Amino acid sequence: MHYLELLHIYFISMRLSKTLVLIFVILSTSLFSQVVNVENKRNYDDTAGYSGAIDASFSAFKINDLIVNASFRPRVQYKSKKHYFLTLGDLMYSKGASNIFSNLGMFHLRYAYRVKVKLKWESYYQVQYNQLLDQRSRMLLGSGLRLKCLDKKGYKIFAGVSTFIEQEVAISDVLIHYEARMSNYISWYFDPKSNFFFSGVVYVQPLLSNFSDVRVSGQYALYFNFTKRIDFKFEFAHMYDTDPFLGVVPSTFNTSFGVHFKIGGGN
Repeated sequence: MHYLELLHIYFISMRLSKTLVLIFVILSTSLFSQVVNVENKRNYDDTAGYSGAIDASFSAFKINDLIVNASFRPRVQYKSKKHYFLTLGDLMYSKGASNIFSNLGMFHLRYAYRVKVKLKWESYYQVQYNQLLDQRSRMLLGSGLRLKCLDKKGYKIFAGVSTFIEQEVAISDVLIHYEARMSNYISWYFDPKSNFFFSGVVYVQPLLSNFSDVRVSGQYALYFNFTKRIDFKFEFAHMYDTDPFLGVVPSTFNTSFGVHFKIGGGN
């Protein structure tokens, strides 16, 4: 092949590589919000015992400035006939040369007791921070009911209602805010036994003292099987708050693309 033709192919491949990297950065960058979707962290099969997973992604890209994105999400759970324990974490960081695009973290602990075949009583504790939402810290403690609405092979739908109290501290405000909210949700898990599965959840959380003060959030995850233990995943999350902290936009969203490593027998 002629030297000029080789050089032309080289420049085309370089442009293509930069385009692919840019797409990866856009998909894997967490923009603003942190929606904690406990639903897609559960093991939806009925196998007893321990299971867990680690979701991790990293990217670095530079044209004029260096942009770095990283996320880490460990999960461990235990399931028996009557009891269910879940612990999970969520760390996400994204930074450019002079700006931090995302800096957030979360830890969640949950316990559920099976009251009937399709009904559970759940209690949970959560602590988190999110710099871009002006959130120095947020702690909540709640409890409520969870109902299995549909359970067919590969298709599950759940609904839940609970109440929780939360303590929230803003970065720009020394005041400590205490609130009590209701949390209503519907979630689904579709696994048609092919090379992908889809899960999602939508939350509606009104303030108990003022139902017009409400938070609506959702998260949706699409997984593609690569090997028995490795999946590629795409996630989209959104949140709307009718009364956010001063200076924080009411509507936020984030997208991410990464790798899902399976540990043990669950998803």
